[in-house]
Amino acid sequence: MAAQLSTSRVSIQLKWRQIILPLLLLILLITTGTPTWAQNSIVSPNTTDRRIETLSPIDQQFMAAQRTKVETLANQLGQQLTGVPERDLATLQRILELGLIAPDDTLQLQALGVVLGDLFATELNMNWVVYRDPAGRSRALQYGASEVFLFPITMISRRWAVGHQRAVTDIFDTNVATTRAKLPGANWR
Repeated sequence: MAAQLSTSRVSIQLKWRQIILPLLLLILLITTGTPTWAQNSIVSPNTTDRRIETLSPIDQQFMAAQRTKVETLANQLGQQLTGVPERDLATLQRILELGLIAPDDTLQLQALGVVLGDLFATELNMNWVVYRDPAGRSRALQYGASEVFLFPITMISRRWAVGHQRAVTDIFDTNVATTRAKLPGANWR
C-alpha cells in the first residue's frame, strides 16, 4: 500500500476554523477598537484638542433665523415663544406631535433645538459658544468658564430622526437635573 501524499481538505478546513479565523478576528478587533472617551465613558478627550470661541456674527444671525422659524410655527398654533419653560416646551411638543416638521427635516428640528437651548441657557445661567474639537464645530452652551457644556441643538433632531419621540419636557428636565449636578458648588445646593 502506498503512503498518501496529499493532505485532506478536512484538515485544512479545521486549521482555518481553529487558527486563522480567530486570528483574523483578533486583528480586526485590535485595529478597529473604539477609544474609551468615544464610548461615553468618564474619561474625556484631551482638552487641548478643543477650542471654545464666542459666537460669530454669522452664528448669531443663523440662530436668530432658526428662532424666527420656530416662532412662525408657534404662531400657526396660536402660540408665541415666551421664554417660560413650561409654555415653550408645551409649544415645541405640539409642533412635533402635529407633524408641523417632518422627522427627516433636520434643519427645522435643529431650529427647535436652538429654542430648547435658549430655555436651558436661562434655567442654568449658561451662554452660547462655539465648541471646536477633532469631531468638528458645534454651537453649544457653556456654564461660565467651566468644563460644563450642553449641546441642545441636536437633542430633538437626533431622537426624532430615528423615531424615538421622547417628550421635550422629559429631555429638558433630565438635562437640567444632570447639568445642575455638574455645576460648581452643586454639592451645596
